[in-house]
Amino acid sequence: MAALIGRPGRTQTVFVQCEPWCTEPHDSEPEVAVEDITHYSDVSFMQVPTLLSEDAHSELYCRMTSDPVSEDPRMRAAHVLYGDGNGVDAYLTPDMADQLADDLIAFATAVRGMARVARVANEADAV
Repeated sequence: MAALIGRPGRTQTVFVQCEPWCTEPHDSEPEVAVEDITHYSDVSFMQVPTLLSEDAHSELYCRMTSDPVSEDPRMRAAHVLYGDGNGVDAYLTPDMADQLADDLIAFATAVRGMARVARVANEADAV
């Protein structure tokens, strides 16, 4: 894939070997140096609404990433970036991401159970 490298007005195009999952448009916004190129997949994203506001209460997102020139070999390897919009992301190995997914499924099951109980309680109050 072509990538723009340089400063505004002084860019050049270089070839970058992307991971098969990389969807980052490296040719749309220039990086200062080749070392600044990071590979990213598409983002999975969800927002948590609240009945007290039109704005979302919080958000969760994740995407695959790899920083091919990082000094840390764990960051060079493909991994999952997980965040909640607070500005500090978590970087997960595939095993850590599997564990997170299991925990989220358990959490979602608990939320669904609470919704069921709340719905029954509200129906009982309406009678």
